[in-house]
Amino acid sequence: MRRTALLVTGIWLLGTGPLAAQSLPEGTFASSNEGCAKLETKTPAELGEDLDFTVVSKAGLTGYQQRCDFLNVTAHNATSWLATAYCEEQGYAYPDLFAIAQKEDGSLRVTRLATQPESYDGATTDDSELADQNPAGADAANPGTSDQSSAQAQAEDDLNRYVRCDSVKQ
Repeated sequence: MRRTALLVTGIWLLGTGPLAAQSLPEGTFASSNEGCAKLETKTPAELGEDLDFTVVSKAGLTGYQQRCDFLNVTAHNATSWLATAYCEEQGYAYPDLFAIAQKEDGSLRVTRLATQPESYDGATTDDSELADQNPAGADAANPGTSDQSSAQAQAEDDLNRYVRCDSVKQ
């Protein structure tokens, strides 16, 4: 019985080896170069209200009055992952989902499901975002807006881009 337990444990550890190798990249990533500069001398907790950027690490995402702890990270391939998280902000706790991809320059592109905290009656706290959504796509209504679409896509890519911080205060 003891040998069987050791054998099963050994096989389990061998099976988790490749998964561990495909976890999120090491290091700390910030949503701006200025954020990296601030992290050289202070931690996100020490920055407090001066935390005007977002920080991503293997543990999760930290922003102003917001913390998301990654619960489960599943590798899609060697450079992209799907992470489930438990988030807390301004008295609310809610689950969230993140798609994370490492770009060729080493930066991360982090896209999160726009989960909104619900109020106690079950309605979302801000219905204006839901009303602004266009399921047919903006280009269906305005076919001549390809320049606007590419500019908007670039702005969204910049918004979701996190640069690696070379040195951070631990």
